[in-house]
Amino acid sequence: MLQEISDHKSTGAFEKVAEDQPAASVVVRPVEQPVALESTIQMVWSCIEDKDVGIIGLWGMGGVGKTTLLTKLKNMLSTPPNDFKVVIWAVVSAYYDVGKFQDRIGENIGFPRSWENKSVEQKARDIYGILSTKRFVVLLDDLWGNLDFTEFGIPEPSQENGSKLIFTTRSLHVCDAMGAKTFKVQCLDQATAWELFQDKVGDEALNSHPDIPNLAKKVAKRC
Repeated sequence: MLQEISDHKSTGAFEKVAEDQPAASVVVRPVEQPVALESTIQMVWSCIEDKDVGIIGLWGMGGVGKTTLLTKLKNMLSTPPNDFKVVIWAVVSAYYDVGKFQDRIGENIGFPRSWENKSVEQKARDIYGILSTKRFVVLLDDLWGNLDFTEFGIPEPSQENGSKLIFTTRSLHVCDAMGAKTFKVQCLDQATAWELFQDKVGDEALNSHPDIPNLAKKVAKRC
């Protein structure tokens, strides 16, 4: 073995012996302060800690706060202690590109930029090879249909690997198709909506004319 090493040293090229340092496993994202979502956050976090739950779906109408909730959960995962080695965030939407989605996963894992030139099938094998050895969390925003784990190279979360998939969607049907533990993100009740409206608009604007408070309450109720 020593002779083999000596031979390699004499014939090898060692101008570059390392790639760039991988990105941090969790990057805190800017997030608005969640309004009336605290109880939902705690329920979802309990599921993250539950080894029997692998897939979690957050569903509700557009603009109700699903992305804010998902971002808050991601930021909580950046605060020790947690046992997840890789945390992946991606926006899916209705028309996604599998290769670009894999590039986003590769960026989180720490693959070099040149890796993005591989085929979709090669990327899937590489992603699976890394994630199958680690406990990971994948957070997907705005999922519109059933996710094919094999296509992307993501091992399906299970009790055995302890990994998680958490996604947001507007459709309860997507949650059912994914076999997810489901949470509905509700609209604000009328009192909370009015409090939020006042906080955003400010007293100066609300009190600038006697007709405005009543009109504002109608707007807040409608929204």
